[in-house]
Amino acid sequence: MKPAQTVLKKGNLLLIILMLFFSMTSFHQPAQAAEPLTVGVLAGSDVEGNNVNIHVQTNLPNKMKFFATITGPNGYNEEIKLKVKKDGKLKKTIGELDKGTYEIKFQSYQPKKQTDSMRKIIGKKGGNLEGDLVNKKKVIKITETINITTPSENELQKEAAEKQARIDAENAEKERIAKEEQAVKEKEAAEQKANEEKEREQQEAQDSAPAQEQGQIKGSYSGIYHVPGSTYYDRTTNVKEWFNTVAEAEAAGYRAPKR
Repeated sequence: MKPAQTVLKKGNLLLIILMLFFSMTSFHQPAQAAEPLTVGVLAGSDVEGNNVNIHVQTNLPNKMKFFATITGPNGYNEEIKLKVKKDGKLKKTIGELDKGTYEIKFQSYQPKKQTDSMRKIIGKKGGNLEGDLVNKKKVIKITETINITTPSENELQKEAAEKQARIDAENAEKERIAKEEQAVKEKEAAEQKANEEKEREQQEAQDSAPAQEQGQIKGSYSGIYHVPGSTYYDRTTNVKEWFNTVAEAEAAGYRAPKR
């Protein structure tokens, strides 16, 4: 009895394998008969860099029309048209997407918008379509979410432009500060030069002034005399002559200050 039990178990295992095989075969091969069709869909889109390879496996007829709406970051929204291929696949590649999470909504066209040959398979009003993915209008809807982590070329260019803009702004600020510092240095140098020139002129005036021998009244080069204690006496350094009395100064042609 033991050998018979062994054969029976092997037979059951083989039967299960065959059932699975036919089940998978019916899923991957599009239906071609006008009979009830329980819609089967396997969404397996993948991401390669910043490209999305749309890949949806169905058991739907060849050339059945779909469209997909793709939404994502930065207001991204795109709609593409698709047709089921002979092997039951919906395939398309979308490139250069920015980083972020995207939602892809697949939807079949209403039966009335499918071809005549397609309606012969799915029914004039899609009555042959069955399953959880089929709504009351006999429209098939599938939703898939994908995530892109690789920056797109546009993002890389934008980042590079922003980086360069920051560098340019920093360089411009450095140049502005350098110009201000240079202007301050030039101003200080000009002031120092003016002070030195003034001191030199004053020194020359003092050097050229006659020595004071006895008088206390100053006769300046401007033709004005200043007596001790007057407003401009101490400020007057360009002394041309000294006098003992106002009379002497006036006799020499000098006049008193107006104030």
